[in-house]
Amino acid sequence: MMDLQILMPAHNEESNIKEILHNVDKAIKKMKINYSFIICEDGSTDQTLLILKNLKNKLKLNIFSKKNKQGYSNAIISGMKMVKSKYLMIMDSDGQCDFNEIIKFWKNRDNADIINGNRNPRKDFLYRRFYSKLALIIYRLFFNIKLKDPSFAFVLMKYKVCKSLCNFTPLMRDGFFWEFNARAKKKNFSFYEIDIKHKKRKYGNTKIFHLYQLPIITIRNLIGLLKLRFSI
Repeated sequence: MMDLQILMPAHNEESNIKEILHNVDKAIKKMKINYSFIICEDGSTDQTLLILKNLKNKLKLNIFSKKNKQGYSNAIISGMKMVKSKYLMIMDSDGQCDFNEIIKFWKNRDNADIINGNRNPRKDFLYRRFYSKLALIIYRLFFNIKLKDPSFAFVLMKYKVCKSLCNFTPLMRDGFFWEFNARAKKKNFSFYEIDIKHKKRKYGNTKIFHLYQLPIITIRNLIGLLKLRFSI
């Protein structure tokens, strides 16, 4: 069995994806880990898929592609079903995860079932930080999880966690890791949180939401949290 697979969802990341993959590959080669990528290309309308296909023979890429966008949470779950390694790391392909921090996750891999990254400091817009703090208060009340940053997409997990949590139908399409960590807690998996560097996107804008979308996404995620609270 392979040591590590790195899952990245990708939607319209033509400006980022090649540089990110090469940088991650360079960082992991220093660690001498047997690994590969799982890239869930989610209905991109730019050149993301073409770039990935051109990189397939240069890097260890397993590409899962959908013609129509299935959404962030579903893309990650699709990728989790393909995992065949002792450990799975999930990170975004937008350049906000510092690839040099992967070694920190790896060194702490046996401290818990799930190793979560905590953005410290968080390089995000003020309104997004405010929303996250408000959501965190509600989240802790609902699920009694002590994580400082349960929404961040920079996570390392053991194979048993991945296989146990790769078949649910997501209730929070904009908040996969809020839901993932709550479901993991319900199954009594253990957590260990490490501070990591957080970077602003080098190109483009966040794919999750902008200020004008905040009210509807806040309502949608609150409804998702309520459904999750009473369904697990």
